[in-house]
Amino acid sequence: MGLFKPSDKILEMICLNGEKPLVQYEVYPFGSLEEMEGLQVQYCCGVFEKIIHFYREDGIALDDESKSRLNHQGISNVISESFKNWIDHAPENSILTTGLFLGPKGVCYGFHDGGYFFKRPEIKNQLENKIPFEKFDEAPRGSCGHHGFGDIYEDSDFIEVDSKKGVLYCVQLKKNLIAPPGKRGSEYFYELKNVK
Repeated sequence: MGLFKPSDKILEMICLNGEKPLVQYEVYPFGSLEEMEGLQVQYCCGVFEKIIHFYREDGIALDDESKSRLNHQGISNVISESFKNWIDHAPENSILTTGLFLGPKGVCYGFHDGGYFFKRPEIKNQLENKIPFEKFDEAPRGSCGHHGFGDIYEDSDFIEVDSKKGVLYCVQLKKNLIAPPGKRGSEYFYELKNVK
């Protein structure tokens, strides 16, 4: 699999006036369940730090109070469920290629797991329209804590699937990633979700 990039529509959502995002790709090998779940945790922690560093010029210093403004749970939900999909359903000996695209207005995550799930037109339609899955195949490798696409739907501002390459893209806008000064991210974003 060669490198992939989000559509122009996504780039317009996360970037200003045609500028290019900061891009980073990582490749993860297939291994034991424990190894792959460990990679998921490492990747997630690395993404937290990358987002904090990327937005530091917008008044987010690198002290503990400022780090607490990040929506850690929302980021973790999208990344964890995408990794779990690979762990549970991708072909054995596949690799997971991730793309992280950082722009001034938001972040996009790309996931290519080597399987055929994201190449199916009906799956593209279902994911992009956030249609709930009524039935999901049992995880053959039995990873724990699987919540399915509900977490991805809830914490992604936009989802796009490149069904030609089999890539899932999830966008989170900056306004939904970083709480205002003086607010704690986890509490602030939880309150926003529960306002009727």
